[in-house]
Amino acid sequence: MAHRTGSTIFDAAVLGDLADQLQSGTVARNYARKFMDLLQPRHERILAALGEDDTPASLGAVLSLKVNAHMVGALAVEQTCQSLQRCVLNGDTPAATRHAEALPRDIDAVKDAITKFLSGALH
Repeated sequence: MAHRTGSTIFDAAVLGDLADQLQSGTVARNYARKFMDLLQPRHERILAALGEDDTPASLGAVLSLKVNAHMVGALAVEQTCQSLQRCVLNGDTPAATRHAEALPRDIDAVKDAITKFLSGALH
């Protein structure tokens, strides 16, 4: 079940699958909360690496965020990270920076969707 009709912000089924795999809604909830807590520092890490034109650090920061976003169903963040990753790999720092600067919009939307989901699910 993707939240917000017609868009790809958050897929709650992914987090539900994680809870099933771990056989613990509590562990999945805690993982999602930790993911949300780390969004801002990860965004800052991406911006700093791009600002230093450090391709390996930029790529590492983007991949880390992308993989964790995938694991909780944070589709909007994951999709932006995919675009960001392509730009970093292509050496297009200005385009990568534009994608990174768009991340706060996705972060806010994902945090809102996950928070709403957690308030009523995985109990």
